Amino acid sequence: MTISINANQLKERMDAEEGVVIMDLRSALAYEKWHIEGKHADSRNMQFLKMKELGSAVTETIPLDKKIVTVCEQGHLAERAAKILEEFGYDVAYLSGGMQAWSEFYETVPVYINESVKLYQVIRHAKGCLSYLVASGNEAVIVDPSRHIDLYQKLAKALNVSLRHVVDTHLHADHISGGKVLADVTGANYWIAEEEMIHARKEYTPLPDKKKLPFGQGNLELISVKTPGHTGASTCLLIDDQYFLTGDTLFVNGLGRPDLKGRAKEMSEILFQTVNKILNLLDEDVNILPGHFAHPSEINEQGFIGESFAKIKAQTELLNVQDKEQFISTIMERLGDTPPNFERITQINQGKREADPSEQTQLEIGPNLCAVGNH
Repeated sequence: MTISINANQLKERMDAEEGVVIMDLRSALAYEKWHIEGKHADSRNMQFLKMKELGSAVTETIPLDKKIVTVCEQGHLAERAAKILEEFGYDVAYLSGGMQAWSEFYETVPVYINESVKLYQVIRHAKGCLSYLVASGNEAVIVDPSRHIDLYQKLAKALNVSLRHVVDTHLHADHISGGKVLADVTGANYWIAEEEMIHARKEYTPLPDKKKLPFGQGNLELISVKTPGHTGASTCLLIDDQYFLTGDTLFVNGLGRPDLKGRAKEMSEILFQTVNKILNLLDEDVNILPGHFAHPSEINEQGFIGESFAKIKAQTELLNVQDKEQFISTIMERLGDTPPNFERITQINQGKREADPSEQTQLEIGPNLCAVGNH
């Protein structure tokens, strides 16, 4: 009997020491643009017809002692491929729901927990999207939630906290925000910088610079820090001078791309000013928690994406470029493909356009392309 596995089980197989071969049956172009990566995953692209043509000779390409998971867009072709490979003697399963299911898989990881504060990172592995829940007392703040809001509601319920604030650090271009919907169904305040929502058709509370968001118990401080560059009014959040939630301004291995509004040089200059602001603001032991990651290698030993500011400075070339013109030219040289569908996604996130769940799923399929990296 051919075995199907879900996205969570696939993640477990990729994390296991013995590893797994992922046979991606999609076109070479689709594979090149976006495919599944994991800690111990050996990802290979082999179209279904090619696999059938090879027949049992496929064992010359992939040894029989290797475990295989077949993958396609929605799982149907992968099931057929798994049945064929099973006949050849492989230990094989197929990913139920295919790349669509992988795109909607999340993992929640604790970052910091003590008696007064709990900080969780919610990882959307396929998109590289990161969101956060910060809890104190019986209240919580959600930062950069995706459109799959049920997972945040379940997490809040498990922690026995109510949501007081929902924050978007910027107007997202690669995925559809769940911020406004989550705030509406929970009664929380929805915050985003006013400049991000010009002509928006969605209600929100403007998030200014240096705004302290009160919640929880004790003297916990969560303060907004305006950090334009990736967008015109990107905002980071500083938690007790210990954790800096950077949205798409600063990543573990790069900066947020400044060109999505078509003013790359102008926004690169603004990003240069923001970099210097951050360099002057943060101590080296502050922990950076970004809004995206680019590769599973960025996941640390604790299972989340984040590093000390000292380490990020040491490994991020652009944080050490002191000449403005050199900074700008380096940024311009490294700009890659823009996120697919980013114009439609930003319109949805401003309330200017509607999309049913099926269209939302299709708009979001694909990788994260919001960063300017080291190379």
